[in-house]
Amino acid sequence: MNNIFVECFGQLEDKRYKNKQHLLLDIISIVLCGVLSGMKDFGEIQMFAEAHEEWFKKHLLLPNGIPSHDTMGRVLSMLNPEHFADCFISWVKKVKKLLNEDVVAIDGKTLCGSSEKTNGIKAVHLVNAYSCVNGITLKQVKVDDKSNEITAIPEIINTLALQGAIITIDAMGCQKNIAESIVNAQADYVLAVKGNHKELHVPIIDVFNLSKNPNFNRKLKPSIYEHEIDCEHGKIENRIVRGLPINSISNELDLSGWKNSKSIIQIEHINHTNNTTEFRYYISTIPYLEIEKIARAIRSHWQVENNLHWVLDMTFKEDESRIRDKIVAQNMSWIRKMSAYLLKQVSSKLSMKNKMIKNCINPNNLLQCFEMI
Repeated sequence: MNNIFVECFGQLEDKRYKNKQHLLLDIISIVLCGVLSGMKDFGEIQMFAEAHEEWFKKHLLLPNGIPSHDTMGRVLSMLNPEHFADCFISWVKKVKKLLNEDVVAIDGKTLCGSSEKTNGIKAVHLVNAYSCVNGITLKQVKVDDKSNEITAIPEIINTLALQGAIITIDAMGCQKNIAESIVNAQADYVLAVKGNHKELHVPIIDVFNLSKNPNFNRKLKPSIYEHEIDCEHGKIENRIVRGLPINSISNELDLSGWKNSKSIIQIEHINHTNNTTEFRYYISTIPYLEIEKIARAIRSHWQVENNLHWVLDMTFKEDESRIRDKIVAQNMSWIRKMSAYLLKQVSSKLSMKNKMIKNCINPNNLLQCFEMI
């Protein structure tokens, strides 16, 4: 545990009584090391720590040995999730120079295992802001259910430094107040448009259909960018991105509420394997002539699904976690996100899961996670 770690996480409020037997930073370190080594719950973390107690004694104070799994859970239930997350981000920024934000993808994820249907307890739903260029989660906010993402997203935007970034959000976040919050944060947006905004969705579809009609081509000439053909995962796919100026639909719709909107976008997704074609639509503050920039931002948005949510479920088994305490569930989700970022920093051809196995076998490998940050 180095001085920077102590400086950053030492700011956390410890709400336990004065006669506590285990140090807060010792507990946080043990839980983090346990998750980095593939442990899925506090019971497994305790067994891992006890198996490597001599190693932990070299790096932590441990005045009363390894804390029990109950103690770990109880302590994490007392930590403010927002402050805990801020400490981690502060730690990363002090020891690693992060790149300026390019695309920040905002999306929600439900912790399916945190529900208790017999008692009517809903699962925890978190909205995450993911930095695509740095591969790190910048913020998570708990909401009561998926529909409340609309209120959480402006909160996320207002608390992050997003000047010059492009914010991408799925159709749930396609709201006028969210668009205004992004512009006020001096950032651009690319918002997915679906049936939840029929007054916007239908005119966009109509205009792009007209642009394919030779009788209207002189007036509607889209800017086009075509991604390279994707042949991964047994599929052959192609994506064609088209952009038109926002004034293409201004005669049919009042766009004054969509602050600084400049373009509408269509993505034609062609699956050559299944012989299917799907269309998706967006609205953006980026001019339609910068279609490659828009296309790459939309493609980058999927990193929050593929590089974060998929990793949390498949590698860290987050959906299988049966933690019902809402505070603990949030803090453990953040520790998993911390761990995913740290493991990515280790230069190795091994998969993330195999890196975790190596950490479990020999905890000296854990030092690489902290040294590479």
